[in-house]
Amino acid sequence: MSHDRTSLVFSPALVWRRIAALVCWTLVTVFGPFAPVPAAAASILEVKASNVLPGFHRSELARYLAQHMSEARLSDWRFAPAAGDDVAADRVEWSFKLNPYAGGEVRRVGGSLSREGRLAAHRPVTIEARLYLNGEYQTLVEQQAIVEGGADDPDLAAAVASITQNLLGPAGAYRAIDTRPGRADRAR
Repeated sequence: MSHDRTSLVFSPALVWRRIAALVCWTLVTVFGPFAPVPAAAASILEVKASNVLPGFHRSELARYLAQHMSEARLSDWRFAPAAGDDVAADRVEWSFKLNPYAGGEVRRVGGSLSREGRLAAHRPVTIEARLYLNGEYQTLVEQQAIVEGGADDPDLAAAVASITQNLLGPAGAYRAIDTRPGRADRAR
C-alpha cells in the first residue's frame, strides 16, 4: 500500500493549525508595534539644599523644594526630600544667593530679616539647581527671582516649579545634553 504524501501534509486539522499560526504571526507582526507598553517607573530624585534661604530651617527647605518641584508635573520624575547628610546618587542640589539691591541705598551685610526669619522685603536672589545622576554631575539651571522667602511665598514657589521645568522638562537642559559616545564637549 502506498501512502499519498500530500494527504498527510494537507490534512484538514493540520491545514487549520497552519492557517491559525499564520494569522497569529501576521497579527503580531502588523499590530505588535502598537501594543500598549507599560509605562516605565518614574525616576526618584532626592532634593537637597546646599544652603538655607531666609524663612526656612534646613530640613524644611528640602521638603518645600520637593513639594514645589512636583508642581512642574513631570511624569518621568518624582522628588523626595533628602534625609540627613548622606548624598544620593540621583539628586537635585539647590543653592540660593542673595543678590545686592539694584538701587543706590546703603546695603547691609546679610540683609535685614523680619521676626519670622524671612527677608523684610522682596529681594533679588540667584537660584541654581544642579542635576546628578548615578553620582555624576549632568547639568545646571540658574535663574534670577525676586522673593520674600518662607513657605507661603508664591514667587518662590513659582520660581522652583519654573526651574524644575527648565532642568528636567521636555525642552529642559537635561534633555538637551548630547550623550552620544565620544562626545567630549557635553553640556555643562
